[in-house]
Amino acid sequence: MPSLRAANGPANRDLLFPQLNFEVTVPTLDVVVGFFTQVQGLSAQLDVLEYQEGGRNDMVHKLPSRIKQGNITLKVGLTREGALLTWFQASVVDAQPADMSITLLDSLNNPMRSWSFAQAYPVKWTASDFNAGGNEVMTETLEVAHQGMKPVPVAAPAGGA
Repeated sequence: MPSLRAANGPANRDLLFPQLNFEVTVPTLDVVVGFFTQVQGLSAQLDVLEYQEGGRNDMVHKLPSRIKQGNITLKVGLTREGALLTWFQASVVDAQPADMSITLLDSLNNPMRSWSFAQAYPVKWTASDFNAGGNEVMTETLEVAHQGMKPVPVAAPAGGA
């Protein structure tokens, strides 16, 4: 296994991906979810169970337990398209979890990395505050719960790196 120093050295900078945009897909929905400039919550944490063995006062056993994965938060500029709010409203009445994927795209829209999320469904929709004195772009945010994340292999772009 290469060291972290070797993996992040000057000769390997082309292996690092810029954060350009993400494509979010939910194949089983009739809703086009879209492209995003901000996705938060891609995380997994292994819980550790501490077991205190009787008669051993010099240590505590630490055993791997469950994986906790946070909700995914998707943020995008507000447009006339209402797909995110439509998906959220449908889940309020009759949540139908669906597999979802998020793909990091480069400047030419080639996939760089991809993750899949099992049984995803929206749990919160938020629009940015209205401010007549501001000049920020209106955004909408969708928080999505899921039952597990896993990486998806992505082929290198043709003729690319």
